[in-house]
Amino acid sequence: MVTECVVTEKQYVERLEQYLRASRFRVSVKSVGVGKDPREVVKKCIEFRKNAKDKDKAFDHCVCLVDVDQHTTLQEAIKTAQREGIDLIVSRLKFEVWLLWHASNSTSVRTTKQLDDLVADHKLLSEKRLSNQFPIDQVFEAVRRARAADPELSSGRVGPDPSSAMPVLVQLMCGEKP
Repeated sequence: MVTECVVTEKQYVERLEQYLRASRFRVSVKSVGVGKDPREVVKKCIEFRKNAKDKDKAFDHCVCLVDVDQHTTLQEAIKTAQREGIDLIVSRLKFEVWLLWHASNSTSVRTTKQLDDLVADHKLLSEKRLSNQFPIDQVFEAVRRARAADPELSSGRVGPDPSSAMPVLVQLMCGEKP
């Protein structure tokens, strides 16, 4: 798992891993925050995969999390990920949409500031970190809301605004084929 964000997305995936493991799923995730644009996130994932394979420690799945945001390298990242067999999870406008769906059914188009304000209203983040009260146990409700917002969501797809392909990652972490 390689994430665009070095804090929020990485922390979310780690918390989700803990929640799913405590529930009933056997899951182990190595997450890395890159803090770059989508193209660099995919490149870093390819590099990690090669290094792991060279050490006979290949991963079952390689996944990257990126935002549509204002990135100009997204289409290149999508093509590279498809060519390399990497699942690219795209959130539009940004990852905070996925976080919001843990607490709200809101599917209105918003600016970055409006989305950030709504996430703050629900006390989902403290600065860039997940709040201690983040409702990770609502992950399957978030999956339902994401699928309602974008019934065609899939890896490598840029959906409507707002959308997130995070249900693909949840399925993988639950041992299901997306």
